[in-house]
Amino acid sequence: MVEPTKNILFASDLSANMKQVFEHAAFLAVSQSANIIVIHVMEESPHSEKQIQMAFGEQLYKNLKSEHISQAKNILIGKNVDALKIRQAIAGFFEETGQNKEPSENNSLISKILVAEGRSIADEITSTAIEEDCDLIVMGCKQQGLLAEAMGNNIVRKVLKRSQVPVFVVPFHGE
Repeated sequence: MVEPTKNILFASDLSANMKQVFEHAAFLAVSQSANIIVIHVMEESPHSEKQIQMAFGEQLYKNLKSEHISQAKNILIGKNVDALKIRQAIAGFFEETGQNKEPSENNSLISKILVAEGRSIADEITSTAIEEDCDLIVMGCKQQGLLAEAMGNNIVRKVLKRSQVPVFVVPFHGE
């Protein structure tokens, strides 16, 4: 028997297309009274990191990396124009479903926001799903034709291969 979903891991790349994907995650969360855990993974690349460190120095590199993490968190928690669009989408979602909730209650769908770093985005997503006791992973995939639709992008394909929980892939058009 399928257990009810309690925690949904929403994997975001912070692109504008994530609004569409988040709407699906929000719908699933509301319909199943589940929480959403948002994750954004920044891929580590030791080779490029070394080049940046050598070119700009260790301290500037650390400052840039810290600033990048802060910017990602700001986008996810709403201190950014794109995050405002996502919050408006959440509010619009509740209006469309006939649920009159205050914005603070809408935000309660999101129980946690994580910004992670790793050499493999797919590994970070799948391991976070286990660590955070998630029952479902929601992520987006750009449509690029028949083969791409069947295979998904590289990260989605790896998550599908490695995940121990169901993965809900939302196709979108665009960048």
